[in-house]
Amino acid sequence: MKVVTLTGEQLDGVHIVRAFPFTAADGPVAVVDSYGNEIIWIHDLSLLSLEQQQVIKRLLETEEFLPRIDSIESVSRGTPYRWNVVTDRGDTFFEQATSDGVAWHTDGSVTITDCDGICYLIPTVQHLDRRSRRLLERHS
Repeated sequence: MKVVTLTGEQLDGVHIVRAFPFTAADGPVAVVDSYGNEIIWIHDLSLLSLEQQQVIKRLLETEEFLPRIDSIESVSRGTPYRWNVVTDRGDTFFEQATSDGVAWHTDGSVTITDCDGICYLIPTVQHLDRRSRRLLERHS
């Protein structure tokens, strides 16, 4: 992505990142350069125009690699735990060595980290179907 500063300087290779993706997903964002240096800090997206907010949200969706879990089909009872899930990127499975890879957050979201360090996001547990919630609760 290219950004033009107020002074007219053109910056290539910039990215938008959430400051606190798990604890304040709707909170501040930063525009960073290709080295990870902060260029702009946006404390509150609601202070921007609706068009600017939409552009930033679209960019965040393409930048983030957190697959979102839409439903949990099954979880094995023995270790390593084998999760069969449906994500926003399709059906998949992953393994988890211990149940401590499931993190419940105060905003009602859950993250599950697999054996390879990939983190899966459940944005709102209450939006899962009953069966998925029951399978997830076994790992709380």
